[in-house]
Amino acid sequence: MIIKRRTRNQIFDRLHKGVVLACVGATLYGCVLLGLRVHKYFTVIKPQQKLKEIEDNKHLLSEGIESSDSALELKS
Repeated sequence: MIIKRRTRNQIFDRLHKGVVLACVGATLYGCVLLGLRVHKYFTVIKPQQKLKEIEDNKHLLSEGIESSDSALELKS
């Protein structure tokens, strides 16, 4: 039985294929992570920001009402 030796090109082809597959895997993994972050932003972070903005507006409106009441009392 004759042992078949691999040529240099065959070795480089296998090495190149392995590197390409590793890059494709890293890209897919990165896309999954990016998708999870986008999903978290639209389902968790953005609604929290809207609620905080609404609360801040309510607080500012209540401060405005209180300050206008005290201004009326000062004029009297």
